[in-house]
Amino acid sequence: MIPEHPSPAISPSFELSGPLPPDVHFSLQIRSWPIADADLDPDALKVVRRLLRFGHETYFVGGCIRDLLLGRHPKDFDVATAARPQEVKKLFRNCRLIGRRFRLAHLHFRDGKIIETATFRREPNETDDLTVAHAAENLFGAAADDAIRRDFTVNALMYDVTGQRILDWTGGLADIEDRVLRAIGDPHRRIPEDPVRIIRAVKFAARLNLTIEPSLLEACRTHVALLDTCATARMVEEMFKILRSGFAVPCLEMLREVGVLSRMLPAFAAIPEGGPDPFEGLRRTDRLISDGRSLSDTLLLAALFYPLCADLVNVDGDVAKDINERLDQLAAPMQFTKRHMGTLKSIFASLKRIAGGPRTKRMKKVLHRDYAGDAIALLELMDGAPAGVIAAWKKAMRELPGRPAGAGTADRHSTATLPVDAPGPARPRRRRRRRRRPAPGAPSDSAPTDTSDQ
Repeated sequence: MIPEHPSPAISPSFELSGPLPPDVHFSLQIRSWPIADADLDPDALKVVRRLLRFGHETYFVGGCIRDLLLGRHPKDFDVATAARPQEVKKLFRNCRLIGRRFRLAHLHFRDGKIIETATFRREPNETDDLTVAHAAENLFGAAADDAIRRDFTVNALMYDVTGQRILDWTGGLADIEDRVLRAIGDPHRRIPEDPVRIIRAVKFAARLNLTIEPSLLEACRTHVALLDTCATARMVEEMFKILRSGFAVPCLEMLREVGVLSRMLPAFAAIPEGGPDPFEGLRRTDRLISDGRSLSDTLLLAALFYPLCADLVNVDGDVAKDINERLDQLAAPMQFTKRHMGTLKSIFASLKRIAGGPRTKRMKKVLHRDYAGDAIALLELMDGAPAGVIAAWKKAMRELPGRPAGAGTADRHSTATLPVDAPGPARPRRRRRRRRRPAPGAPSDSAPTDTSDQ
């Protein structure tokens, strides 16, 4: 049941409730900085105000405040609150609690929007029982505790909607003014805690035009080998975040300088300076994303690998085996999903034929393939076929029966064309025949199924 009456007024606490690590500089600064409601996500603002109304200290936190201070429009608006995850769930019907290691509330809104709402965490102390799995990640504390646990000072800022002020416990405001990326605490302690912070540091520096503070940069280079211990799923997700950022090329070039690229994509790091540009495709996708276009993950991966596969793509004959081997070599040791890699191999193997245009009924059958939209978009992106051929494919797409309305109908480099993952008409599902039950006493033709785990 959702409570109908709000709780008493909030009494904000700006002090730590847990221990302060000795290497963390802690000093609260409060700066008046009114942010217009129009600059905040309306759904996130509703979440914050409802939590406040029911007596839970709540702030906007992290990247959204950093980006607003830097004059950028945030993509996501995250919320931090004193409310426990179960308390958040009671207040919002659209809430889903996720994560075993780090319990979070995801509030779901229209068009797939999710407002991530996290409870303030603190550092463990001597009296905490850490024998329970993931206990250290779920010790709840005050806003100040939560701020000092974050990775970089510019990500630890919180915005108080009621007082229209920014709360800064770690010096993030000064670092934003100086355009410096600095770790909270000793970088040689914070980086080994989570080596993925190396990639995040480079990504923020490249995307936001920040200078990595020297001791943080040294720690990134010193502990780069620890990335080998990170979960492959996290590494793949960080790669996709880079590709989607609109700053993929500067990010990957900086990762090469720090020594990370040789561990993520060694085939790209091994290309000598002055050789072929391995990032030619990503330079084009960066421009499109900067113009506000949304590209599919499949197309972004294809743009990454295309420059180093172009020699095979344009060869006559069956080169599917060679393309498969080349893509596997280029992607190693990153473990992209089988679906992504399988789609890429199909796209690259079909490009030569697609570049000839939809001249026959047999060629037009390509449009029924799931990868058709991305294959045509890749040819357009990389100038792999004359404009007339691309136009002919778009026309064929529009005329294809059962094709989703608007798929592949837009102008050059439009959102509807380049990111299209729209499949062709779905094949009718075959109805499964119902098996007759055997008569009593008759032998069964199948072994019993254990459904205890279902």
